[in-house]
Amino acid sequence: MILGLRSKIIPLPDHKLGNIKLGSVTKDAICHRPCRVRCSHSTASSMEEAKERIRETFGKIELSPSSYDTAWVAMVPSRYSMNQPCFPQCLDWILENQREDGSWGLNPSHPLLVKDSLSSTLASLLALRKWRIGDNQVQRGLGFIETHGWAVDNKDQISPLGFEIIFPCMINYAEKLNLDLPLDPNLVNMMLCERELTIERALKNEFEGNMANVEYFAEGLGELCHWKEMMLRQRHNGSLFDSPATTAAALIYHQYDEKCFGYLNSILKLHDNWVPTICPTKIHSNLFLVDALQNLGVDRYFKTEVKRVLDEIYRLWLEKNEEIFSDVAHCAMAFRLLRMNNYEVSSVELEGFVDQEHFFTTSSGKLMNHVAILELHRASQVAIHERKDHILDKISTWTRNFMEQKLLDKHIPDRSKKEMEFAMRKFYGTFDRVETRRYIESYKMDSFKILKAAYRSSGINNIDLLKFSEHDFNLCQTRHKEELQQMKRWFTDCKLEQVGLSQQYLYTSYFIIAAILFEPEYADARLAYAKYAIIITAVDDFFDCFICKEELQNIIELVERWEGYSTVGFRSERVRIFFLALYKMVEEIAAKAETKQGRCVKDHLINLWIDMLKCMLVELDLWKIKSTTPSIEEYLSVACVTIGVPCFVLTSLYLLGPKLSKDVIESSEVSALCNCTAAVARLINDIHSYKREQAESSTNMVSILITQSQGTISEEEAIRQIKEMMESKRRELLGMVLQNKESQLPQVCKDLFWTTINAAYSIHTHGDGYRFPEEFKNHINDVIYKPLNQYSP
Repeated sequence: MILGLRSKIIPLPDHKLGNIKLGSVTKDAICHRPCRVRCSHSTASSMEEAKERIRETFGKIELSPSSYDTAWVAMVPSRYSMNQPCFPQCLDWILENQREDGSWGLNPSHPLLVKDSLSSTLASLLALRKWRIGDNQVQRGLGFIETHGWAVDNKDQISPLGFEIIFPCMINYAEKLNLDLPLDPNLVNMMLCERELTIERALKNEFEGNMANVEYFAEGLGELCHWKEMMLRQRHNGSLFDSPATTAAALIYHQYDEKCFGYLNSILKLHDNWVPTICPTKIHSNLFLVDALQNLGVDRYFKTEVKRVLDEIYRLWLEKNEEIFSDVAHCAMAFRLLRMNNYEVSSVELEGFVDQEHFFTTSSGKLMNHVAILELHRASQVAIHERKDHILDKISTWTRNFMEQKLLDKHIPDRSKKEMEFAMRKFYGTFDRVETRRYIESYKMDSFKILKAAYRSSGINNIDLLKFSEHDFNLCQTRHKEELQQMKRWFTDCKLEQVGLSQQYLYTSYFIIAAILFEPEYADARLAYAKYAIIITAVDDFFDCFICKEELQNIIELVERWEGYSTVGFRSERVRIFFLALYKMVEEIAAKAETKQGRCVKDHLINLWIDMLKCMLVELDLWKIKSTTPSIEEYLSVACVTIGVPCFVLTSLYLLGPKLSKDVIESSEVSALCNCTAAVARLINDIHSYKREQAESSTNMVSILITQSQGTISEEEAIRQIKEMMESKRRELLGMVLQNKESQLPQVCKDLFWTTINAAYSIHTHGDGYRFPEEFKNHINDVIYKPLNQYSP
């Protein structure tokens, strides 16, 4: 059976999905006609222009100004006079960029960023008071602090990194500058005490983050910081942790340093009078842009640009570039993107993050940002080696446990909660198109990230990306809707309901492949895949319980004769209906495949069906009727064929586009990919269908393990062993799909094997997918029927 699922367990009698009627098939339904997605000339032109603007953002992405960091840079004294600012242009920027409410911070702000605004505002006030300018701005800033001081200890607000250390330090500095802050004295004393305890624990190596975890917040340590030792951490670009604020603090509290001045001057040459919260930003921005394009489902339009970026990242990875390896989030994201795009990268580079204690005691405080934890966990999911990637397994364990504990915190912001919940889902256990829609719907041009200050990236969060991804999603959806109409007409013409198939099954069969192999250019492969899924389900039901052995043998003989099937005859009407549906389908697909391949492949398609039908007969005759228990090897040699993977995957390969020679199709590479895919699909099925198949007296991997152990293995232990086998095969498959060396198969063809496994895992993410029709109805509506709301400015 296809991925172990049957049509008869889908109870959807009303032929509706949500409020959208799906069951009716009209005379003018589209059938075997090319689908054309239409849009106005002006819309097409507008989208092309948007695409070009997106293309131009590569390499030109800027982060938003940071009031907080700019204020610290403004406080640096001149190298020639301690009474003059070294960077007066930063003071000018502060004077010019106070918000209407008297605060400084990210523009536009966000209701959860009051702490960030307080931090940026206090830093700006310190800069102005230090150089005795902007009295009016200072008074307005104090007014903001007075009315928003409630947020200082509010757990529902998002805190900038190191806020509990830096903000009290700035309060102390304000007192030295005779700047009277309108804050509750009790609150101030509490913050100062907590800061001292935090620093004391760090200095005594009792804090889980160790001293390394507060170095990124060195401006919050002030004179307590061992600045000479801190300068040993200075990077090649002259900065401390790529942080303008920390680098500026070194010049304020420590001494003149040419490299620190050079670093800050290099930023101001780019931005004139302000600095971002992190610099350099090229690697940071390009990684996040590539990731965003993939999540939005539009990276295929920018293949050249994405490859150029990843080639450069890979070059820097091999050189162990400081900008990548000094930042956990950058390192983890680079590893994940490179590996999943066929670059050879070793997980050994992540060894420094192999366990939670080691991570927190060797990483700078910047790395405690939850984004770093999320990226580490995502990176841990792309293991492809059983032994070499044990590092990723350990990272996966502790990051998952860490996030599970964080999710128990009732004060965790919804934004962070959703990010963690999504990161904890297996990336190979979701429907791509469902997640793309969710990502687009949650995509906000005003979304932000936060380090010591909140920031945005205009190249990653902009209207062009939103409009372009929405438009592309809706274009694909229109195509899918038309293809489903073709499927409905085909289903009716073949009279498949008369052989026990519910029409509802065609929706789920088509959705499963459309939600993963969604691109319009793969329409022929997508339709063939879905039709094969339906026909294989029908024959599987025949073999399981619907017809006698003689009818099954009749079907096999009809397929073996093929061109001369009329000389065989039909033992029953249902055999006739089934075989004619199969015959017409294979003939149609073979004709399309011949056009694409430039050679006839029909014999191969027929032989695939013969192999599967004969294996199904073995399951019925030897294992079910005669109650013979096969060995594990015997079972897998047969069951990995009857799962349907060789039949519908190898057939669909011919329709993807690339020409595949007979030698390639019969190569050891294709055989290994097919065997691995079939094994994973079969094992997934057996784990989830064990109870049902046990009741039907059907052979299953779980029952075989229990029987052969003579009672020494429990059901739970058998399932655990199968999951280990399944995971091993899944990793082996991913490794083959991502392997470039000595591969004869085009990448799009290898991806189809991985797509098939993705479908199998996705169906069973919450149990047997077909036993949750409401969830599937929602998914089908979202992917095929419900348009995304077009952005309206």
